[in-house]
Amino acid sequence: MKEFGKNLGLKKRINPLDEKELFCEIVDLYEEAAIRGTLLDENTGINLMEYDEDFYIIIENLFYLKYGEWKTEIVTWYVWERKDIVTGEIGVLEWTNEDTDETKEVIIKCAKELWDLLTEIDNAKNK
Repeated sequence: MKEFGKNLGLKKRINPLDEKELFCEIVDLYEEAAIRGTLLDENTGINLMEYDEDFYIIIENLFYLKYGEWKTEIVTWYVWERKDIVTGEIGVLEWTNEDTDETKEVIIKCAKELWDLLTEIDNAKNK
């Protein structure tokens, strides 16, 4: 096992990230990996989704452990369904405040906006 990972270029952090920064970094990397796999299949016909599926399940399960079911569902939607890779069109997320029955439609452009929305929903649920 001495040779395991010898070619990995791991970056050491000088300063620890706060939770929001770390969340955004993880979501961005997750989305990039999903897009890369999808484009590889579309452009070359090489489908690695079955190979990569275990890694995606690990990521989703870690989100589930940390953030719970409903937040993980939104993160999964953000990564896999929010954006049409070919056209770049961004879809709308619709959510309903269970206390007020108010329904909102939101366009989320980046992981920071995703974090802010999850925080907003969480705050509305805890009122």
